[in-house]
Amino acid sequence: MEENNVQVIGLSGIMKLTGVLPIMLGTLFLFSPRDAIAVGPNLTEYGIFVSKYVGTFAIFIGLTQWFVAIYVKENLHIFGRLFALGLGSTVLLEMYGWTSGLMEFELKFLFATMFPVSASLLLLMYSITPEE
Repeated sequence: MEENNVQVIGLSGIMKLTGVLPIMLGTLFLFSPRDAIAVGPNLTEYGIFVSKYVGTFAIFIGLTQWFVAIYVKENLHIFGRLFALGLGSTVLLEMYGWTSGLMEFELKFLFATMFPVSASLLLLMYSITPEE
């Protein structure tokens, strides 16, 4: 019996799925900065401005991920690794916030951190070898 190694979803699909995460977070940061950020109730007007700035940038990163997934065919695995590095860096920043005392550690934030962790791992797994 012959075994078929057919992937149901490729790196392009994974990049589109993981691109939804920054778009959703950016939208939350733009429309509801005090509720979307862990230190939201303590935000000043400058903090709200920075939150909106970060939200706009997150939407840009998510849309960039979508456009790369659609239009890049040859070296898509390199972009997959790059976006995995970006998502992983957000996890490191979150852990820094917990350990430095900038943010209170709560279980809901640990659960929310699992989304970029799993997205980063998915991107790394699918970008190990270039697609044929």
